[in-house]
Amino acid sequence: MSQILPLIRRLAQNAGDRSGDGRLEKFFIFRFGDKSYAIPAVDVTEVAMPGSLIEVPQKSELIRGVVNIRGTVIPVINLRQRIGIAPDYQLGENSRLLLFTVRPNAFIGMIADDIEYRLREGIVEPVLPNIAEPGEKFFRTAVIDSQRVPVFMVDTWLEKPEFEILRNVVESF
Repeated sequence: MSQILPLIRRLAQNAGDRSGDGRLEKFFIFRFGDKSYAIPAVDVTEVAMPGSLIEVPQKSELIRGVVNIRGTVIPVINLRQRIGIAPDYQLGENSRLLLFTVRPNAFIGMIADDIEYRLREGIVEPVLPNIAEPGEKFFRTAVIDSQRVPVFMVDTWLEKPEFEILRNVVESF
C-alpha cells in the first residue's frame, strides 16, 4: 500500500483509546448519498479511485466485489444498508475507494460517494451511558466546525465471522 503521511503515522501512534473522552482528532469527511460522516484519519490507509470491481461468486449484501491495488486483492464491502441507507448506488466521478487496514497485511475497501481530502479537526464526544442496548450498533459523534458529525468506525459495523469471510474471499484469488 502507499506510504502514510508522517502526520497520520504520528496520530496513529497516539490514538489507541477510542472511548470518546473529548480528545482532538483528525478526520476525513465523506458522504454516502446526502449524509456526511467523519472517519478518523488514522483508520484510512489510502484513498483511491474505485477502479473496476471484480465480482465474487459468494457475493452477499456485505461484499460488493474485490479490487486489485498494486497486486494486492482487497475485498470491497457495502455497509450502507446496515446504517440505514439504500444499499444500491452508482459510481460517480466523485466516488472514491477508502482503504482500511484491519490486520497486518489485511485490507478492506469501501466506496464513498465523495470525500473531502482536507483533514478536519474535531472533538470526539464522550459516549453517553445507556445510549444503546447491549450489542446494538451506534455512532459516536465528533464536533467538527461547530457541527455534530457521526463518526464511522468500519470495524464496529462488521461481525467477527465476517472478517473470516472476507479473508476467505481474498484467499480465493
